[in-house]
Amino acid sequence: MIYAPVIIPTLCRYKHFKECLESLSKCKWAEETEVFIGLDYPAKESHSPGYEKIKSYLKDVGDMTFKKIHVFEREVNYGASKNSKELKKAALERFDIYITSEDDNVFSPNFLEYMNTCLEKYKDDSDVVAICGYSYPIDWDVSDGATVLKQQINVSAWGAGMWKAKENKWNDHYYKGIMLADLPKFIKKRGYQKMIDACLKEYIEAACNITGVGNGMLTSKTDIAYRAFLAVYDKYAITPVVSKVRNQGFDGSGLYCQNIDTDLNGETAGTYNYPNQPIDDAADFVLVENSKDSFEENRKRLNAFDYRSPRQMAKAKRLLWLCVHCGIWSAKFYSLVVFPRVIAIKIYNRLRRK
Repeated sequence: MIYAPVIIPTLCRYKHFKECLESLSKCKWAEETEVFIGLDYPAKESHSPGYEKIKSYLKDVGDMTFKKIHVFEREVNYGASKNSKELKKAALERFDIYITSEDDNVFSPNFLEYMNTCLEKYKDDSDVVAICGYSYPIDWDVSDGATVLKQQINVSAWGAGMWKAKENKWNDHYYKGIMLADLPKFIKKRGYQKMIDACLKEYIEAACNITGVGNGMLTSKTDIAYRAFLAVYDKYAITPVVSKVRNQGFDGSGLYCQNIDTDLNGETAGTYNYPNQPIDDAADFVLVENSKDSFEENRKRLNAFDYRSPRQMAKAKRLLWLCVHCGIWSAKFYSLVVFPRVIAIKIYNRLRRK
């Protein structure tokens, strides 16, 4: 077996990074694993204390239990996106598979065994495009004994495995707008029936927005963009029934996670206490794929957790109705009339706050 390298970009979150790396070092197969760490340079003075701690820590720990730790210290601030891209590029010069993680994740003891087993199992399955280490805290409807779901409703980047060749084939679908241009195929195949509301909202609004303004799906592969890819092209991702990853970053320290009060433990994605989420504590992993026909039930359960209100969904539902009943041209015309005004109001409010 070829063991996938783990890619971890970081900057100044010393406590999170230390917990992340040390939990990974305790995983089965850590001794077969190379870790690529991109230590970005501080962009401002407040980054310096944490940055210096991480820098010193990495010099002291050596390779830990890993086969090798490769540290890339940036001489100037790259920013999160460039740091991650350059780190992945370095890893893929030697490997055709990789595991990517943020620096605030904590891993199950069998995380590396799970990831590498699944990367090997599904490498020749062209329908499977990602292996997810994280699983939402949902009581999935699965067959007895199942440890993974082959599903079309979710991709999480909180510890994810990819194949270089597969990813290269679908990069253009994001960065050249092909996935958005394939809206007619999506409507004809009723791909919207495979999406949860959070995904439908972003995809349908982006695909109908002919102005291209604020269209994140043309510039980055977010979790929701990955989800959309599954539905538009009838692809799958593998997800563990019990999460192999816990996200510690909901404390306001990261770029993308909201600050969730530790007293909250709500039933939806916006209020759930992620740092307290139970994860798999087993030392070993055995792959048993779900054999139950439970797609729609699991879609409903994830949709209830990753909730979007009727008000939030109103625009997307209108666009979808127009696409289905009146034609895509009508939805794009509606978008052309309504969206620019909405964007202008957002820009005005932003400038006024400054």
